[in-house]
Amino acid sequence: MDLKTFAIETFEIAEWNVLKAIFRLKPKDFEKQLTPNLNPIRWIIGHLTIHMDTIFNQLCLGERKLDQDFRDYFTMGPDRANHREFPLSYMELIDKFLEFSKSSFDYLYHLPEKKFLELPEYNIGNNSETVAELIQRISLHFLGHTGQIYQIKRELGKGGTFVMGVKKKNRNDSRNKWLNWWKTNKNHYQ
Repeated sequence: MDLKTFAIETFEIAEWNVLKAIFRLKPKDFEKQLTPNLNPIRWIIGHLTIHMDTIFNQLCLGERKLDQDFRDYFTMGPDRANHREFPLSYMELIDKFLEFSKSSFDYLYHLPEKKFLELPEYNIGNNSETVAELIQRISLHFLGHTGQIYQIKRELGKGGTFVMGVKKKNRNDSRNKWLNWWKTNKNHYQ
């Protein structure tokens, strides 16, 4: 397996685990906090969306797509997330996550393999990580927060299996099932 395939599939597995973790949750489940110092699921989804915006839009494509209000709300920690009213419906939040996920994968699928070993094209600040290293970072970030979602689900009595790196076909089949569920049920998340 080449580096490009490995990096993309690692990120696909991480993204799929996030979606799998929120599958069939009710809107009220997105609010559950285990303690005041732990973020609810709604915050986690927004926070992961910011990470995609930072890496793929800002560093790789040269333009952030999320507005400052979104970034301020979902930046760091529960104290920041709870300082004002939640800015989106759950439907808007999940749709935004899916939109950024799709555009991130579209970018990666079309990026030549040699670019995975280089710094991103619009590298800013003090980033010293190649595109492949950034994919590793975001994949681990997604999986870490997926663990938090499963902790919340267990507290809600909804269980589930964490971090499954299944074969691509099975992952795609499961993702398509998830997307069909979302298309059918998303209006319940307004």
